[in-house]
Amino acid sequence: MKIAVYGKAFALEFDDAVKHILRRVEALDPHALVESGFLRMLNDRMTLSDQLKPFEAHHELKGYDLLIAIGGDGTILESATLVRDTEIPVLGVNTGRLGFLSNVGIEEIDLAMDALAAGRVWYERRALLHVEVDDMELGEFPYALNEIAIMKRDTSSMVAVEVYRDDAYVNNYWADGLIVSTATGSTAYSLSAGGPIVMPGSNVLCINPVAPHNLNNRPLIVPSEGRLELVAEGRENQFLLSLDSRMFILDGGRKVRVTTAPFQFILINLEHQEFFSTVRAKMHWGIDPRDR
Repeated sequence: MKIAVYGKAFALEFDDAVKHILRRVEALDPHALVESGFLRMLNDRMTLSDQLKPFEAHHELKGYDLLIAIGGDGTILESATLVRDTEIPVLGVNTGRLGFLSNVGIEEIDLAMDALAAGRVWYERRALLHVEVDDMELGEFPYALNEIAIMKRDTSSMVAVEVYRDDAYVNNYWADGLIVSTATGSTAYSLSAGGPIVMPGSNVLCINPVAPHNLNNRPLIVPSEGRLELVAEGRENQFLLSLDSRMFILDGGRKVRVTTAPFQFILINLEHQEFFSTVRAKMHWGIDPRDR
């Protein structure tokens, strides 16, 4: 089994647990790769085996069987820029807070590593969005796993976003911004903006205005096939376009085209994990708030 590891900064209290993860990784793959920036941070905080080798770019992961992402959900989103269309599955170990995607807790490390070695895991395919903008470059990875959003740049006037689906006019949203989320992203920014929770695997997108001027503008669920076109206008002529955590300056009047990507992100789950139990745990459903 060929394993790569990616991660972000974590609290000092997780040092021993992360070191244990790397020992377990090395037992499965003595020549495992660790993303260079993460490896430098680890070497500053702990003593690691010399067998672990750094990698710099996504193409170095060709032929690998697994990427372990250590961090929160943001780390999982960034790992999508590494695995891209290779179909390398990702296991998320949560050293963050909520963790809908990074769903293996620190206390489950040994369980997860034993399950990987024995093949007792299941794989879940998640859709991504492909984004194109007229006369604008969006980097090497113009895709989003959670959502794309168009937002105003400051605290002044609103942004007006016209939305079309397959050339059919949908609406003109006057708001602080507009989110188009996948089912995966329904538990992220869209949820904070009042959007619905959508079960992964549902082939739908959620169009969700942020703080809309007209209160009767509510989140809208549409099929994921087809094409969405978004055009932003406002008193200001520049806006923010985000693809997950990656930000770009968007000029007013430019057409933003959103379609479903031709490849999917593969998330590894342990045998006992499924969506509803994760939501109940993360959202504290069924728990009397007085008992927390």
